[in-house]
Amino acid sequence: MKRLLSFLFFAAVLIVLSSCRKEILFTEGSSVVEYACHGPFEGKSVKVFYHIPSGEISSMPVLFVMHGMDRNGDEYRDQWIEQADKYGFIVLVPTFSSEQFPDEFYQRGNVTSEDGSYNPENKRVYVLIEEVFNYFTAHSASKAKSFSIYGHSAGGQFVHRFLLFNPTPHLDRAVAANAGWYTYPSDTVSYPYGINGSGADVKAYYGKKMIILLGDADTLRTSSLRQTPETDAQGLTRLARGNAFFTFCQKDAEVKGTPFNWRKEYVKGVGHSNTKMAPSAATLLFGEPEK
Repeated sequence: MKRLLSFLFFAAVLIVLSSCRKEILFTEGSSVVEYACHGPFEGKSVKVFYHIPSGEISSMPVLFVMHGMDRNGDEYRDQWIEQADKYGFIVLVPTFSSEQFPDEFYQRGNVTSEDGSYNPENKRVYVLIEEVFNYFTAHSASKAKSFSIYGHSAGGQFVHRFLLFNPTPHLDRAVAANAGWYTYPSDTVSYPYGINGSGADVKAYYGKKMIILLGDADTLRTSSLRQTPETDAQGLTRLARGNAFFTFCQKDAEVKGTPFNWRKEYVKGVGHSNTKMAPSAATLLFGEPEK
């Protein structure tokens, strides 16, 4: 009888231990894992293209890379591999398909509904970044407690709105590169060009660590650049719009008497190219002492 009880006890212990063991989905190298959304986004999914360099995964910093309007997460992942291997950080590229996440969901975050009213935080796409981060740490050897985020072009739009409309409890630093246009933290302008009636915490926004990264040759007015009276009022090119946005926010923080933890940096001779912006962004994030 004692032997039977002992056997049953140890069997129960093994069952508990096996149930607690992580299912490792993210491993060294480059691959993709599909994340199934839940809650308000149930039925949708996000493919997470990733790269994990060789080394001690548990201690590597994590960088989310947000793709542009072509939704080409696999290419963005590949364009960041060299930098990830050089500095030893993990790259996660959540890819939002245009079928499941059209522009109003991706670039504009589903911040407002069709009638213009503001959606609650759990219906904004930005919550999926935190969810994917938690999913990654639950299914990898990573022990990361925070992440950084970088976005280029449409991804740059995503990043600066992600910081504005989301609490970002796990965020370390952010880089918004060559965004096509911006949401100004202005209470006198309606979304998506301003934040009138949103209740966004602008002081907290200015307190986050963000770099506005601009290619100083990103000056072409191509068909992919949004050209409306509202966006042209921000400037006629991505470079001009980035400069104007940073200046407005810097002055607004001064007027509000609140800390402003942003920086503006230029990549000389570079136009609208994620490939050419990535090395400078990686150096700013992982290759120089934090300012």
